[in-house]
Amino acid sequence: MTETRFGPLPADVVARCAPTELDERSGTHLKGTAHDFSARLLGGTCGIAGAFSTLADLSRFLRHILSPTQASLGPTWIKDSLRIRTGELTPARGLFWHPAPGTELREDIWVHYGFTGTAMWISPKQQRWTVLLTNKLFLSRDRDPLTAVRGAFRSATFS
Repeated sequence: MTETRFGPLPADVVARCAPTELDERSGTHLKGTAHDFSARLLGGTCGIAGAFSTLADLSRFLRHILSPTQASLGPTWIKDSLRIRTGELTPARGLFWHPAPGTELREDIWVHYGFTGTAMWISPKQQRWTVLLTNKLFLSRDRDPLTAVRGAFRSATFS
């Protein structure tokens, strides 16, 4: 993965980024910097925010999860990441992944959501993955419209 990094990003990379949330202080949309308040307070990155990637790198990552080619993030880590870690608590969560809403655990469809609206789904059972790159923050933080879009996209991909 050669195009994934934590921000803030250098100017040449920022030029390739989509703008996200409106920064009320500057009156412009953020671009190439984390919108997350905690990350911004910490200089642009923290454990929960500030990562930037491309579809090419995300596809490399997801293909690796389905068919590991090296020891780092090997089969043991992958198997451990794709299981529920929260016991009977709801919503169910794993490490990085959680069961995709609208699916049964037996379907083996997992999702990771990004706050800006991005999402990655993976199903080892179906040997399939998909990525949805969206930006819900450009106009509003209202997540309801995107929730329906994400559900329809996942259904179309994994039906």
